[in-house]
Amino acid sequence: MKLLKTIFIALLISTIPFSVSAQKSDYKPSFTDKLQWGGNLGMSFGSYTYIQVAPVLFYEIYDDLILGAGLDFTYYKDNFYHVEGSIWSPRIFARYFILDNIFVHAEYIQSYYKDNYSPFPDKQWMWSEPGYYAGGGYRQWMGTNSYMFVMLLFDLQSDQMDFGNNPRMEIGFAAGF
Repeated sequence: MKLLKTIFIALLISTIPFSVSAQKSDYKPSFTDKLQWGGNLGMSFGSYTYIQVAPVLFYEIYDDLILGAGLDFTYYKDNFYHVEGSIWSPRIFARYFILDNIFVHAEYIQSYYKDNYSPFPDKQWMWSEPGYYAGGGYRQWMGTNSYMFVMLLFDLQSDQMDFGNNPRMEIGFAAGF
């Protein structure tokens, strides 16, 4: 467990660029120029219904480094086990572009959910164990300040209670203000 957390922290630290460019420009982007919004939507229907809405706010620290925060909301209904509920998950992440459109991604997420799978009648809201994810992805530009992305993330501690697949694939978008 401690090894996985150490790897996760090392991934976050390794995304910080340690070199400074010798060229300087007179253009200083404003705070809102470096701010982007976006997120992803997901859904599936059938014997297991799953609907996810995950808005995020990105901030471009450097040209290649983006930090972000968001809140995932997931609704689920499992017809096999006859349960349904929702999950709220705040998250923070770092994304570093190693090439123009290829990036590595590290994420911390904490889920808050009602224990609907418990056999006890008093269903309590509870926090899950923290989630540490790492992976990478690709972005495709859709204009000058917006893009779509696809990424594959691996759960670094998949022995904990998991609300999804490992690895998980996400498709999302980002757009400037």
